[in-house]
Amino acid sequence: MEREIDSAVKRGRAYWFVDGFAEMGAGVFLALLGAVTLIRGIAVPAGMLPWLAATALDIGTLKAVMLLAFIFGVWWLRDRFTYPRTGYVRGGGVPRGVILVVVRNIFLIAALPLLLLIGVLLLVPAARIILPALAAWLPLGIGILFGAFCYLAGEWMGLRRFRLLGFFILLAGIAVAGGQSALDYPALSQDSPPAQIISRMFSGVGWMVSVSGIGFLVSGLTTFLRYRKENPKPSREEP
Repeated sequence: MEREIDSAVKRGRAYWFVDGFAEMGAGVFLALLGAVTLIRGIAVPAGMLPWLAATALDIGTLKAVMLLAFIFGVWWLRDRFTYPRTGYVRGGGVPRGVILVVVRNIFLIAALPLLLLIGVLLLVPAARIILPALAAWLPLGIGILFGAFCYLAGEWMGLRRFRLLGFFILLAGIAVAGGQSALDYPALSQDSPPAQIISRMFSGVGWMVSVSGIGFLVSGLTTFLRYRKENPKPSREEP
């Protein structure tokens, strides 16, 4: 009996992801965030403070725009596609406050460690001895944290695809870290220009976040196609 109750509770938690729209929205956000990080890391100027401020502005603007697009876009799609087919009603999904917390946590996992490390580079010169290695270790750390987050979310909602997504993100972190190690360790040292080190760090983080976004997009698209196949026609007429 307890198992049946737990299963019902998990289905209730997971129903907001039944059509794949939320995952596709998260995938677009992460892919764009990774692209911005990659572009910003292509050429880091010697004067890093203005560049850092511009980068923070880019990320903050993208976050605000994508959050609004995510909230209104997903609800608009569900009003016209999901609710007529499976009878969901507005207000039955994840509360807006929960969405804000999730987006905030994604941003913290993906961007805040990078910005903090740049601050360490600027303010604590003695810490620069470890920074060349972080070009590889930072993507791996993000992969571990983000992968664990997705896996635990899958356990909480009883969604196997989120658990698989967590493993995928972990493997992506390992792959990006391995690639960065092969490229960076022969070329970087504590005496390397800070701009070169930061450029490599941004490259690794950008690839890590972009690949995670692609994983979310594929998961969401697969879920959407299955949902559309199982619910080809609305169960009620549109008003």
